[in-house]
Amino acid sequence: MVATNGQDFEATLLSDRFFDPKLENFAPSTIGIKKGAISQVSAGHSSPVGSVSGKTIDLIGLLVTPGLVDLHTHLFHGQDLGVHTDTLVKHGVTAAVDAGSAGAHLFPAFKELVIDKSKLHVKSFLNIATVGTTSILLQGELKTPAYCNEEIAIATALDFPDEIIGIKVRASKDVGGDLAIDGFTKARSVATKLGLPLMVHLGPAPVEVDYILDRLGAGDILTHAYTGWEGNTLVADSKPRPSFIAAKKRRVLFDIGHGMGGFDSTVTQVLIDHGYYPDSISTDIHTYSKEKVVGLPEVLAKFVALGMELSDVLVRATTAPAEYGGFTSAGVGASDVGGQADFAAFECIEDEHVFSDCHGHSFSGNLRLVPVFTMIKGEVLFDRDGRAS
Repeated sequence: MVATNGQDFEATLLSDRFFDPKLENFAPSTIGIKKGAISQVSAGHSSPVGSVSGKTIDLIGLLVTPGLVDLHTHLFHGQDLGVHTDTLVKHGVTAAVDAGSAGAHLFPAFKELVIDKSKLHVKSFLNIATVGTTSILLQGELKTPAYCNEEIAIATALDFPDEIIGIKVRASKDVGGDLAIDGFTKARSVATKLGLPLMVHLGPAPVEVDYILDRLGAGDILTHAYTGWEGNTLVADSKPRPSFIAAKKRRVLFDIGHGMGGFDSTVTQVLIDHGYYPDSISTDIHTYSKEKVVGLPEVLAKFVALGMELSDVLVRATTAPAEYGGFTSAGVGASDVGGQADFAAFECIEDEHVFSDCHGHSFSGNLRLVPVFTMIKGEVLFDRDGRAS
């Protein structure tokens, strides 16, 4: 680990394989950094950029990308599901969206204790239930109807417009039982009244996937979208569901949210084979999923193994979730001059590896991405090999 002062730090990053998500290509590049921002990007890696002084950080031999953006995480550490933001930084993630750990009655604490203190850029979906995901092993948050209070949710979202980007509901049997549909209906109502996206967790019925999709519109997000719950998936009769295809045409967004049950490789393979890639690839990393998920680079490698090009995978972990998560005004997930100097570097291990999903299936791939280096706003926060030393 290496810490540098991003406000004063000047540096040059040298890369022989830099991924530009706007061009979707890999090329040798030299990147100048000054006062936490990108000051210049030029082709080649043989010499420092123009007048940029300070440290030269040699990342040659690694895959270098804009910092990864994870659209589905649980970061309210100290709460039932929460992992510390440092966990993500060590995997090349520089911005993340918390997917409803906090409801209205806990959101001020989440902001003060996590968002305001984290060097990781954090935004959040507000859980429709005031208690959020506290004590979910004891009872799902939708099983107490009084917690799903529309007025309190609306007031809280209006109080924190810079941090809250949408409403979240975990609309499934394990979370709400017979009350899950009521929780979904209230969440849909709140998101509509606020003009914000609704993120819906897809799990076991009674809230069926067709019912959910018919009520989602442009910019809304179905997370755990490529899951494998029997009878409640995006695949029916070995092909994409008509309701899924219709929702794609309405520009509903489909997020992975790997987690403990959110990713089924057999469902994913059908959708990829039919040309339906996810809109964003995320981890749903939390206390109980972190050993299975490992980190976002591991999840990305699974999608390469299932047939996606690495460039397509990386776009869905940089510019795409940066847009959906409301980070683009700061330049997060991109490499534009003037944007925040957020970068990650990975060792590419090219040998056969056996991956697993959440539903008992294994599959092989020939690429793994191992995190080596993370920089946020010009500050080196993870440096496995001491390249900035």
